[in-house]
Amino acid sequence: MKLTPYLIASAAVIGTAAVLVGSGTAASENANTTAQQLLINQRISQAAVLRSNQSLNYLAPIRTTQTDAANTGKNGVTPLSRVQGSGKGWTTSQIADKAVTGAKIADGTVTNTNLAHPSYYAQVSAAAVLAGGTTGATVTTSGAGRYQVTFPADVSKCTLSATALAATTTIAAIPTAGQTQKVDVSTDTQPGGGGDFVATNQAFHLIAYC
Repeated sequence: MKLTPYLIASAAVIGTAAVLVGSGTAASENANTTAQQLLINQRISQAAVLRSNQSLNYLAPIRTTQTDAANTGKNGVTPLSRVQGSGKGWTTSQIADKAVTGAKIADGTVTNTNLAHPSYYAQVSAAAVLAGGTTGATVTTSGAGRYQVTFPADVSKCTLSATALAATTTIAAIPTAGQTQKVDVSTDTQPGGGGDFVATNQAFHLIAYC
């Protein structure tokens, strides 16, 4: 069988290369195009469509009606600079609830600073010693019952929660004026269980929910 194609188009779909032999030009060129050749072309086209459909089905988790409407494929490959959301990976709405578990996350790949709402904490002894806490946190004291905790991030707009370890202690935590990473903590107790509160060194826990 002699082949005299006037057009050859290569279609690479999911790792499969297909060669299409065209038809439909001048009669002299069509003279050597047989029914068998046309059948081969048809089968190749059908296989390409099936592979394309398969690829679209595999992409179902990230496809939306909006993206399908915006990108019909009629204009060829759209530059990434014009594709909204390109290069940003999977979005929250495209990941099913409970789809990502602890076992799926490699050690160290997700840190506190990667979270949309990170938290920072400090476990402080009465002597102003950091017994535990977020890496980079520090603590100092300016006198009895007066502490200043410094975190490795801006906590000026975070919700602060301070807990005294002694039941008779009152505690207050407020952002340090003009210092976005610092929190002032005061601890006071009632001598003998009654009377006025007096500034006293006490252990406490401090958490900043951001």
